[in-house]
Amino acid sequence: MRLLCKWNVLAAFAAGLVLAVALGRAQSEGKTLREVLAAEHLPVDADTLHNLDAKISSGAELNDETQFMIAYYVLDSTGLLKPPIFIDLYDRGTKRWNSGAIETAVAKREGADVDCFGSVLAIAAFPDSFALETHNNPSAGCEIILSRDLKLKASLYGWMVGHFGDGGIVYHRSQVHFATVHPAEIAIYDPATGKDFTIFPHKPFQEVRLQLTEELRDYFKTHQDYCQKANDPCDPELFDSSLNGKVVTDDREHAMAFIISYDVQGYGQSDDKPGGPSEVVYVYRHVNDEAKMEYREMLWSDVRERAGNVPLARLVEPSILEKIFGGGAK
Repeated sequence: MRLLCKWNVLAAFAAGLVLAVALGRAQSEGKTLREVLAAEHLPVDADTLHNLDAKISSGAELNDETQFMIAYYVLDSTGLLKPPIFIDLYDRGTKRWNSGAIETAVAKREGADVDCFGSVLAIAAFPDSFALETHNNPSAGCEIILSRDLKLKASLYGWMVGHFGDGGIVYHRSQVHFATVHPAEIAIYDPATGKDFTIFPHKPFQEVRLQLTEELRDYFKTHQDYCQKANDPCDPELFDSSLNGKVVTDDREHAMAFIISYDVQGYGQSDDKPGGPSEVVYVYRHVNDEAKMEYREMLWSDVRERAGNVPLARLVEPSILEKIFGGGAK
């Protein structure tokens, strides 16, 4: 279920992307690196490219007018993906290769270390960095952030759903695959400072979340048998939520907008367990500064009242943001 949602989000995201992104596994499975480069009509530098005659696996490519990049594993007879992830980057301007290898890639999730090695699904290029998306299981993956000289900068537990012109990455945190409740978390990573913080959900909560929290608190008081039977944490602030569609961003006020569904997703939960609206709009601005960041949680009826009958993509425009936020506080 998560993979379908993830690829729908990526497809929408890619439509507005001005940087190069390679989606899916490279067309190189079981071929040697030399064969892959020959098919792309790229020069071969034996002094730099040390895996030319090795068969490669589970990688992805980025190919645009300024550069070609491939990230891959050397094919192992056991069929297992064994580190490192090798990276070869060709600069079309200087006509030079640069190579690197990711020996370790560990992300943090609730204080625990998460191994980020897995099939490379995509490569994204930013002005000062690259992002490699890896796949761990149906509900988890990582974004491995590299500097332009192919050094490891960070490992993020999740997958990219948006970006800003300054290199800021919007990503959806990975989830526990077999959990009863699946709450979405959306975060921002700033490669310039290395700062990483969650923007959704964000306290203080607003009306929709507060109302659902109260409904769940009342429900759990009279359904203690359900909590144990369904292995539900029965935390009134922890409930199903999912990203519904794409994330839109705008650099002018570092604004972003997206839609969250609060439908109960199942996974053994009771049919009478309270859920929330299927489409709740979230609009943020100043997400590059956690101290200044503010957001609004709205139903579409609220959006129309504040900003008129405008689509999601326009909610990040400065004139629309002024209508939504006005001069009020968070």
